Amino acid sequence: MVRPCDVDSAARFLNLGAVKVAGVTGYPFGGSNTGVKVYECRDLLRRGVRQINAYPNPGKLLSRQFQHQEVELIQMADSCIEAGAILKVVVDSDLLNEEMKIILCRMAKRVNAHFVTTTKPRDLELLLKHCGHQVKLECGGVETLEQARTALASGCVRFSTAMPGAVLAELEKATRTKAAT
Repeated sequence: MVRPCDVDSAARFLNLGAVKVAGVTGYPFGGSNTGVKVYECRDLLRRGVRQINAYPNPGKLLSRQFQHQEVELIQMADSCIEAGAILKVVVDSDLLNEEMKIILCRMAKRVNAHFVTTTKPRDLELLLKHCGHQVKLECGGVETLEQARTALASGCVRFSTAMPGAVLAELEKATRTKAAT
C-alpha cells in the first residue's frame, strides 16, 4: 500500500511481479468529490495498481445521500473490474454510526466490491454479519500475533499491519516454542 504519488516508484521497484501495488482514493477522510476519486482510481489502475482502497464520504452518508455514495462506488468498482483489480471499501470513519456502516456493507455487496476493511476490532462482528460471504472482511491495524489470530478467528480472510516484522517475529518465536514441546 503506497501513497498515490509513490505508485510509479513502487511499481518499478516491485516490477509488477508477485507483490501487487495497492493505492488509495479519497484518503484519509473520503471528502474528495466523486470526479476526483474516480479519476484517481482510474489513474492508479493505469499506473499499475492492482488494489484500490476506497474511502467513502462520511458527509454524504450522514446527510443520507446514499445514491450519491453508491454511484461513486459503482464507478470505481467498474474501473477495477475492467482492469482486473480489487476494490476494497474502507469502513473506518469514527463519524459513522452503526446504521451507516451497515448501509456501506450493503453498498459494497451491490457494487461487487471484493473486500470491506476496518481498523476497529469492535466493528468486525457488525461488518461480518452484514457483508456475508459476498464481500470478504479484512482487519487492518494489526500490531501483534494475538491480534492477527483474533482477526482471523473472527472471520477476517486477511489482515494488514504496518509492523510485519514484529508479527512475524512473534510467529517465529511461537513456532519454535511449539516445536520444542
